[in-house]
Amino acid sequence: MMKTYVMYLTVFILCILTSSVYATTFTLLTEELPPYSIRGNGTGTGASIDIVSQLFTRANFDYEIIIVPWKRAMRMSLSNENTCIFPMQRNQEREASYHWISPVLITQTGFYTRKDSPHKLVTIDDAKGLIIGTYNGSAVAEYLTSWGYNVYMTPRDAPNIQRLMKKRIDVWAADTLSAKYLANKHKITNMKEQLVYFSTLRALACNTKVDEVKVTKLQQELKLMYTDGTIEKIISKYK
Repeated sequence: MMKTYVMYLTVFILCILTSSVYATTFTLLTEELPPYSIRGNGTGTGASIDIVSQLFTRANFDYEIIIVPWKRAMRMSLSNENTCIFPMQRNQEREASYHWISPVLITQTGFYTRKDSPHKLVTIDDAKGLIIGTYNGSAVAEYLTSWGYNVYMTPRDAPNIQRLMKKRIDVWAADTLSAKYLANKHKITNMKEQLVYFSTLRALACNTKVDEVKVTKLQQELKLMYTDGTIEKIISKYK
C-alpha cells in the first residue's frame, strides 16, 4: 500500500513539474519592420511574425506578440523572464546575452541611393564620409558606427526611404527585402540598389532564464519547418 502511494505521489509531482515547464506564456517582442513585421489588428502580420507564430503553435507553447520600438524590445528581452525578441541579427557581441533559436531568417543588407546620386558604391569603403541612414539598435548601425561611418539613426527604419528621396541622407543601409517592399508600397522608382555587402542570420533571441528544454524544443521545430518547406512558403508570400 505504501509503495503504491509513493508511486502515485511521484507521478503527481512529475505531472506538476511537466505542466509548469509548458504552461508559461512567452512574450515575443518585435519591431515594425515591413515586410517582416507589419502592424495591424491583433498581433500583426509579416514574414517573421508568421514564422514565429507557426513555430510556437507547433511547439505547443502559449505566446503573445507585441510590436514595440527595437531599443525597448532589447531592454525588455534582456531583463524579463520568458521574453524573446525577433528577428534579432546575430553577432559576436550579442551571443552570450541570449538563448538563440536560429535562423528564423537569413537576410541581406545593401546600400541604396537615389538613381541621380553622384556617389558610386563599389565597396563598403566608398560610403565613408556619406550620411548613411539606418535605425537604432540594428546590427548594421552598430557595425557601421564602430568603423567610423557617418550614421544617422532613427527609431524605425521605414521613414528612411522618404529621407533618402528628400536628400536628407546620402545612402540608406537597408535590408534588401524591406527596401523593395517599401519602394513598391510607396511607388518609389527613383531608388537604386548599389551594393549588397553582407548576409545576416536573424534569430529568435530569448532571455537566458528561459528553460533550455523549451529552447531545444523550439530549435527542433524550427529545423522541421525548414525541411518541410514551411519557411520557404511563408517567405514567398512577401517577395
